[in-house]
Amino acid sequence: MELQKALDITPEEFFDQVETSVLNDIEEACGKTVTRGQLAGFSYRKLAQGSRAGTPMKVKIRKYRYPELYEVKFTYDAGSNTITYRVERTEGGCLLTYSERFVLAQRNAGLWASLTLKRYEMRSKRRAERTIAAICRRAHTLRQDG
Repeated sequence: MELQKALDITPEEFFDQVETSVLNDIEEACGKTVTRGQLAGFSYRKLAQGSRAGTPMKVKIRKYRYPELYEVKFTYDAGSNTITYRVERTEGGCLLTYSERFVLAQRNAGLWASLTLKRYEMRSKRRAERTIAAICRRAHTLRQDG
């Protein structure tokens, strides 16, 4: 699944919010404080939140180039999910390309897999839209407060 959105915030404002969220997640999950320079290639384990709360997962930040690219892979028993934020500067803001790819574990095949992937794709677009809107709201709030 891929979507593009024109945002009225700068790439730096967008990535400041993403980075804050990632650093907080790492600290909460494993008690480590890391820097921006340590993010690319960083891996850690955590428990999933949401409808399948408590599901153990491995998180690997595959790529991180501030303020243009963030790619993370979540791996759990059911499969893996790779999310990418790619940002390009535009006049008055930025263009975000968001992509998400879910791959079921090998043992999950057949009709069940097709139905699961279809349902996941429908939910992932709505979740992505909500996440991006929340990032923009936080960036606007910081801009007004700053």
